[in-house]
Amino acid sequence: MSRIFITGTTGYIGGDVLYALTETFRSSKIMALARNESRASLITSKFPSVIPVIGDLDSTTQIESEASEADVVLHLASTNHLASASAIAQGLSESKRQRPVWIQISGASLLSGPDIATKAYGGARSQNYDDLQDISEIRNIIASSPKRTVDNLLLNLSATQPQVRTAIIYGPLIYGLGRGPVNQRSIQLPDLAKATLQHGHGVQVGKGLSCWSNIYISDLAQLILRLVQEAACSEDPLLWNENGVYFAENGKLPFGKISKRVSSFAFEQGFIKSPAVQAIDADAADRLIAHGAVLWGTNAQYKATRARELLGWKPSGPSLEEEIPRAILEEASRRNSKI
Repeated sequence: MSRIFITGTTGYIGGDVLYALTETFRSSKIMALARNESRASLITSKFPSVIPVIGDLDSTTQIESEASEADVVLHLASTNHLASASAIAQGLSESKRQRPVWIQISGASLLSGPDIATKAYGGARSQNYDDLQDISEIRNIIASSPKRTVDNLLLNLSATQPQVRTAIIYGPLIYGLGRGPVNQRSIQLPDLAKATLQHGHGVQVGKGLSCWSNIYISDLAQLILRLVQEAACSEDPLLWNENGVYFAENGKLPFGKISKRVSSFAFEQGFIKSPAVQAIDADAADRLIAHGAVLWGTNAQYKATRARELLGWKPSGPSLEEEIPRAILEEASRRNSKI
């Protein structure tokens, strides 16, 4: 029986991954970090086989202990919480497992640096990184990004802990209804729909030419599951450590086009009086959603070649265009329930 330690299970990504884990790894012991007893009960009421570990990301003693006992650590609660990541690294250094695996979630805004540096929000930028062919360049971007302390910790870990295998997954614009116990809502698309309903028209940052790759939530979960499966059998150096950098995507769509589709559907449903899309600046975007200028106004485009070619991963969820109507209807329902 394998032992899996997972964080972030009451969140959007971690919750969906937990659902997929319990469906696929029925004989595994799954330990889930839970902030308190109340959160733990929400997890176990939906997934009775999961064993809660009470603690938050600053509970480094518990995290270190669980990491030392795990065959696989899935750190899905945070992309940049250094204390918890350091605790995992320390726990794995003391691991009783022969070749433990650490899978870490991160974000595609890694590639948004040039837009942020020049404040070129809403503009197009030619880029399309391939996580297999361009791995050296991607590693250089990570190494030169001072805020990516957790990512760099993983990339450098094998130098001091060669027994540990690591993988970092960069999530782009993620959409779809999650299957976890608490948060089942993503951010970028739902908040764009919410802003459209609030203002009575669509919004886009600047010219609306900025573009992120995107992925359906269950397809992202399946990528993580494929790595968990490989943890039990694969020592392939192309999968782990300095090569263990995975992009997740199944298409891309500029934010201006997303905004237009959102406003058009909202208008058709009678939720707003005009299908027009109005340009807003970076400050206005940040007022609508935390880090809105980055999340709606920068570029993060890439190809997920590594998972497709080396893991046989095949995303199959509905497209972002197909998801837009459901997201708007859900936000309209949320809005009506508060009136």
